[in-house]
Amino acid sequence: MTSPDIESVEYKKRFLHEATRLAIEAVEKGWGGPFGAVIVKDGEIIGRGQNRVLLTGIPVYHAEVTAIIDLIR
Repeated sequence: MTSPDIESVEYKKRFLHEATRLAIEAVEKGWGGPFGAVIVKDGEIIGRGQNRVLLTGIPVYHAEVTAIIDLIR
């Protein structure tokens, strides 16, 4: 099995597409600002997050924080 070319645009687009989708969803649902995040390991998304500041009232619930929370659950 060959390793993916992590510097290729196509490789990065897969993950950017998912982060963008999460950002749009967060705004549409009124959860927070237009921010999404993914955590990737070995070419797979292992954590997803969205800005949820407005949803929770917790000012640190940024997309990257909720992605970490998703990862450890």
